[in-house]
Amino acid sequence: MYFDELLGDGSLRPKWPHADALISSECPGLRFDGKYADIVALSNGDPTALRPHIDEQTRRRVAEMPPPRTDTAMVFGANGFLGAHLIGRLTRDSRVETVWAVVRPTEEQTAEERLQRTFDMYSIEVDARKIRIVEGTPTKFRFGLDKERYFELATDVGQVFNCASSTDYTESYVELREDWFISVLRILEFTVVSARKHLTYVGSIGGHLYQRPDDFRRPDSWWYSGYAQMKWVNAALLGWLSVSDTYSVTLCEAPYILGSTELGLDPGRAYSFWRIVEVAIACGAIWDGPGMNYVPVDVICDVMAGNALHSHPLARLLPSNTTGYGHDLYAELLGLDLVSWEEFVERVSVRISPKFAETMLADNIDKLMRLVHKPEAIFPVDHDGSWCDHRRLFELYFRKAELKTLTPVSVE
Repeated sequence: MYFDELLGDGSLRPKWPHADALISSECPGLRFDGKYADIVALSNGDPTALRPHIDEQTRRRVAEMPPPRTDTAMVFGANGFLGAHLIGRLTRDSRVETVWAVVRPTEEQTAEERLQRTFDMYSIEVDARKIRIVEGTPTKFRFGLDKERYFELATDVGQVFNCASSTDYTESYVELREDWFISVLRILEFTVVSARKHLTYVGSIGGHLYQRPDDFRRPDSWWYSGYAQMKWVNAALLGWLSVSDTYSVTLCEAPYILGSTELGLDPGRAYSFWRIVEVAIACGAIWDGPGMNYVPVDVICDVMAGNALHSHPLARLLPSNTTGYGHDLYAELLGLDLVSWEEFVERVSVRISPKFAETMLADNIDKLMRLVHKPEAIFPVDHDGSWCDHRRLFELYFRKAELKTLTPVSVE
């Protein structure tokens, strides 16, 4: 599945002849039992293949370092929806003095302009005096920085938040691997250079789709995508490192991240959730199933920042709605019929198009949501869950959403 061809001696020729050298150069502190450990783990559904060995010299060197400092932070994916809100949250924290925002400039806009545009788009309150722009990217060696700047940051940064990721569900793991698996190794190495740092990595509950051996062998689809596979691989690796004494990491497995509890603004159609809502409105019905797991963006930012700045941060977080609910709430708020899954699929086929039903609903979304959106939430012990008022929040979200109108078509 992830190799070019089977050779005559029964061995596999990998797609990336340089990949082992690349891993070694990007993260010399870690070693794996074999080449392409992530590929083996994913192909076999075996996270033990990703169990790393920590270089002894790295272990001894890090053991002599003091704990990560909490007054400085660096955010990768700073210009994204979550990253920009997290920067706002960190700059408003009296314990944090400096936040480095990693942003790439474009031909049209400087890095500062891009970040400010995101702040403005979502009305994010920030203390700009604390922000320092880093024109870089986690997808390049040393984040695209010169050596002097890299080591300067490695000395000064105490907390690292990785909110950067691909959101393209059409690319395979092969296409995402060099950027989004290697970048995690690159960031892990940064956390043990010059000073010890705590890494908070934003994963996805989409990785939970991969549970049985058959799940790893099925063809890619919108749901069983290269993106979800990448999140599974990275979560497996960080799971092993979370029990080490060398790397300080927190895996934050995110459900759908929706707008804040007060403003309710989010990227809208970038999320498959909103596309499903559009379909439901177009056919006048939604199926009788469980509501998705979600978390408002201000809540997840509070959770990540508060946990990272704690003297003993949790190794795993899953911030999501603390009480369950069903699609009957969506039906009531949007004026929709509540029907069975089978009738919902039939309505989509008749009122939109059979082809649309075959593609968008190719996998049974009801079963997938029941599999992934479990009634599970992992918060720090002092977390206040009073924000979880489903009716108030979805009234806010549906009022703020800018949805595309799907025009029903007649089927002869």
